[in-house]
Amino acid sequence: MLKAKNVAAFWVRILIINQKECVMKQVVFIGSLVALLMFCAITNAGNNRDLKVVNNTGYPIKYFSVNQAGDKAWSENELSVAVKDKENFTTTLESAGKRCAWNIKVMFAGKNSFSIYKDVDLCKAKLLVLRYDPKTDTPICKTE
Repeated sequence: MLKAKNVAAFWVRILIINQKECVMKQVVFIGSLVALLMFCAITNAGNNRDLKVVNNTGYPIKYFSVNQAGDKAWSENELSVAVKDKENFTTTLESAGKRCAWNIKVMFAGKNSFSIYKDVDLCKAKLLVLRYDPKTDTPICKTE
């Protein structure tokens, strides 16, 4: 009978040790996962950069969206209020390190169609000046 108690106590200790090891493995796994996610977020944030946009179109801009050339998806409207002519705003280009060519989609106040500035090289640009020729319906931009 004494042996049975010792055997039972032995197995209880083994189970407790295994549970502790399992918990430790889970803690190490979760900690590693959190560290990896933080690293990915920091790495991705390093590719984002700010771009100052100046509206010299002659019209208020009520909608502003960007995508990298070749992508089908556009960013959401980045303006909460219309940007008047001669005013500026700052936008963040996400994953700016992938490609240099970007498309810019704007809608002017009072219009219901988009104007698209295509293949704008924004790799080194810190300033983007938007212009618009209403006679030819041509969007024009300059980077600095």
